[in-house]
Amino acid sequence: MKGKYLFQKIMAWIERLNNYPGCDRKELSVRVQLWVGSAYALLHVVLLTIAFLIFAPEALKVLIRYGYFLLITMTTYLILTPRLRKNYKLVNAIHLTILSVGTLITILYLGGIATSGGLIVACLAFVLCSVPFQDSKITLLLFLIFTFIAIVSGLFSSYFSAPASLTPKINSILFMVNTLSMSGVSLFLILSFIAQQRKLESLESEKLKELNEAKNRLFTNITHEFRTPLTIIQGMNNLIKTNPEEWIGKGTVKIESQTRNLLALVNQMLDLSKLEAGAMPVHSFQSDIINYLKYLSDSFISMAQRKDIQLNFLPDNRHFVMDFDQEKIMYIVSNLLSNALKYTPCNGTVELYAGQMKKQNEFIIKVSDNGPGIPPEHLPFVFDRFFRVEEDQGTQEGGSGLGLALVKELVKLLGGSVRVISSMESGTTFIVSLPVTNNAPEKEIIPNEAVSPADFRSASFPADDQQSYSENENSNGDLPILLVVEDSHDLKLYLKALLEKQYQLEFASNGKTGLQKAFDHIPDIIVSDVMMPVLDGISMLDILKNDIRTSHIPVVMLTAKADVDSRLIGLDKGADDYLAKPFNENELLIRLRKLIELRRVLHERYAAGEQVIPDKDLPENLEDSFIQKIRSVMEENLGDDNFDVHQLSRTLGMSRSQLYRKFKSLTNKSVIDYFWTLRLYKAKNLLQTTALNVSEVAWAVGFKNLSHFSRAFKDQFGMNPSAVGK
Repeated sequence: MKGKYLFQKIMAWIERLNNYPGCDRKELSVRVQLWVGSAYALLHVVLLTIAFLIFAPEALKVLIRYGYFLLITMTTYLILTPRLRKNYKLVNAIHLTILSVGTLITILYLGGIATSGGLIVACLAFVLCSVPFQDSKITLLLFLIFTFIAIVSGLFSSYFSAPASLTPKINSILFMVNTLSMSGVSLFLILSFIAQQRKLESLESEKLKELNEAKNRLFTNITHEFRTPLTIIQGMNNLIKTNPEEWIGKGTVKIESQTRNLLALVNQMLDLSKLEAGAMPVHSFQSDIINYLKYLSDSFISMAQRKDIQLNFLPDNRHFVMDFDQEKIMYIVSNLLSNALKYTPCNGTVELYAGQMKKQNEFIIKVSDNGPGIPPEHLPFVFDRFFRVEEDQGTQEGGSGLGLALVKELVKLLGGSVRVISSMESGTTFIVSLPVTNNAPEKEIIPNEAVSPADFRSASFPADDQQSYSENENSNGDLPILLVVEDSHDLKLYLKALLEKQYQLEFASNGKTGLQKAFDHIPDIIVSDVMMPVLDGISMLDILKNDIRTSHIPVVMLTAKADVDSRLIGLDKGADDYLAKPFNENELLIRLRKLIELRRVLHERYAAGEQVIPDKDLPENLEDSFIQKIRSVMEENLGDDNFDVHQLSRTLGMSRSQLYRKFKSLTNKSVIDYFWTLRLYKAKNLLQTTALNVSEVAWAVGFKNLSHFSRAFKDQFGMNPSAVGK
């Protein structure tokens, strides 16, 4: 184990030595193979040279000089090549050529191939050393050099004579050692190459698999962003058809708003495609960028005032003239400002700074806020497509997750860079650096409505009529309570119009608020989105189904993520039904009604005072456990006529209202009525199975008045207590 650990440490050091920023896995593998092979060959040369010096220093002067040549050449290679980034193949080809030429000279001094001690094998090994490059030109060149060496060594061997000290025995030994050693080096390189090829094929396969999964996620996210607006458009269209007088005005406004959102999303996707394809041109003009940034900042003042946020523009100078593309700067700054205002809490501060860094000749644009910040584990992904930071933050505003990805590509197109600095609870700063040039034609930039920040304002915050939308619940106490957990304001408006006549409605804008309302109100049914800020629908569902207070509540998931995996996750967590957006309103109404009707099966199962026996073939049921626990507590207090709901709720760790709502939902009875029924069933059992008389039984189950007990017993079972046979 220690040997294996030491080998891994050595290989890790060699990889670090040969690695550099931007070096891909394939190139690193080649560099490591050649370095290790050269180190092995160098060790072989060192050992042979030392042996020659010890045993035959005078007889093998030629080979000792050759050993010195190899030591110098190969040591230089091992030291210098890890630092090479460019022309790595060329340097290696020159190195192998030098070794081949030096070997040729040594072979000639030794009298030719026959008396060279097997050095011709070293030349062949140099050819094989080029295989990892996967460059046929280099390998062919080295093979031609090897061929030239073999021919020259054969043709001119008669002009040279072997040293007298190089006896046939020594020559044979050297031939064997060199052949085995060089063959070992060649075999190592070839086997390493084959193993690396297999590894690279495996990595390529995994990469293709990851790429396919990423593509699937991309399309899933794209469909998610399209489905919610389409649901609202379809819903508003239906409302206009059924009740045009009420909805023709509001509905058309919502349809127009969601159509703009869809168009903006499509435009963002098209812009990203253009950027990646290099098909988006830059139209720069030389003008005062400070004035333009002030216009952009002023465009967001009304948005900031609606949240009581202080928006400050902080330029280094009153004017600064440089080349810039009006439309692209508008998109970059507007996106960053809208995000900052979206995440900054009320009474917060957002700052737009602009100024030149003279040393680097860069113009800096900073957008800072004092919002909740971005978690450190999310910072590397904020510029990824469809990454939505708001899923883990307190904002209720949605986003496509394309904005920052497009910002990054636009800044890159302009020759600049963008980075983000953030700390939790302290805020976030986006820093855009742009090169300063003054080569474009001069032009006074006049703000153009075609590239106005208005789209960012409407997309980031709802209009005033939307904010005044009331989520008042239906006051009809006879209707079942339905909790809607959805972050889209317009979709909540549509669901309110669709469901308010059949249900008492409660609304929540995220999973965290939804949980609290579910615990407070114990609704009869819940309709929830999956992708929401703060706490998503799946996480909320998991908590609801594992909490004794809410485990019985049927939950319908409304989601734009309609793929099979998403549905299976929801169903596995306990979702009672799953509907993909856009949904058919009649289908939703029918499914909700059927789920509530299924509660009647629970009523029949739990309402009677008889013992509930769990099915051994089914997993543990929280509702069975809940009823059994209540029944157990009640049975322990049957004879206590002072035992009431307050004591029961304290024993169960629930509030009185929570206990009442859950128990009523399961049994369609009040706790008092159930306790009454349980006492009568217990009395009947005692009369049937014990020798107690009627008075003793009545007292045992908490009835202090015998006539009262007899009337209640007859009302429940249609017979007097005395008529119950043993």
